[in-house]
Amino acid sequence: MLLCGPFGKPHEGLEMAKAAELILERPGMRSSTSNTIFVTQTFCYHWTSPLQETIAPLLKGYQIGLETGLVDRACWCLMGRTYHQYFIGRPLDSMQKEIEASITVLTQLKQDKNMSDIIVLSATVKKLRGIDTEAGDRILDSMLESATSSGNVALVATVNVLKLEAFVLFQEWKEAIDLV
Repeated sequence: MLLCGPFGKPHEGLEMAKAAELILERPGMRSSTSNTIFVTQTFCYHWTSPLQETIAPLLKGYQIGLETGLVDRACWCLMGRTYHQYFIGRPLDSMQKEIEASITVLTQLKQDKNMSDIIVLSATVKKLRGIDTEAGDRILDSMLESATSSGNVALVATVNVLKLEAFVLFQEWKEAIDLV
């Protein structure tokens, strides 16, 4: 991962990713598969291959994570897959359906951290489509109220960062400054 990004050696990082995948073929390594797929597909392969090629492996990582009981790792793969589909330019109506399906899964699996990460993407897609532009704001405001009342400082900070990210994305500078 470090070779690909900070050290500027994506081809060497790709070779390390491939080596990690070979190690997974050894007996007893299935429990590491979901995490390894997430790391290699989200931090290594996109430097040298089209992002489209990460979609199927991330789905496999999600499925293996569920099978092995590593729900958080499965959901990392699901989130990576959802974001990659957005980044490759999947049509927004199709993207919205994908996000809504992911939200349903994350809710059922009680993955609150991953849920907060996808809310910004959901709000972005809805805003770009011109529908329910306040939906993300309402959800984030509700999360912020809950976090504040329970004294969850980490969640308060996370929600505020998510709100700031959305303001900047849509160039709502006054709201961003007011938040800071």
